[in-house]
Amino acid sequence: MSDEPEIPVPSAPLSPADENLLEYFQDLERASLKTLEEAARQLITLVTALLGLFFGVMAFRDAPAYLASTAVQALGAAAVVFYVLTLFLALDVVMPRRFERPAADLTAMRAVLQRLFARKSRSLRGAQLAFALATLFLLALILALLFRAG
Repeated sequence: MSDEPEIPVPSAPLSPADENLLEYFQDLERASLKTLEEAARQLITLVTALLGLFFGVMAFRDAPAYLASTAVQALGAAAVVFYVLTLFLALDVVMPRRFERPAADLTAMRAVLQRLFARKSRSLRGAQLAFALATLFLLALILALLFRAG
């Protein structure tokens, strides 16, 4: 124990506005993981559709001559690689995992939740970045094809 005198801390019941604010942030915290997972599912849907469209275009029986261009192949390959990376990172957000949590230790539970949220947030940010890069490569590919055709 310390020899310093204890300083009383004044307290008062929370006002209704303060209680509403506290409840709002508690609801926001509860919904955060669900929101991350919904965003990841949206990315998975977009990437799946874009990859299907991309491979559909590439599956022509008589491949147009422009598909033999090194620039077109490089841009297309880069787009596909980043779309697949997006898919893997987004799946990391939504895939269920087993994690150990102590049954009665609230501090440990809070730490587990923070690690889970951090991992999912990191994977979703990576998926968003990979999606943006893939889309830029796809845009460059489309522009290259348009200007080559003209």
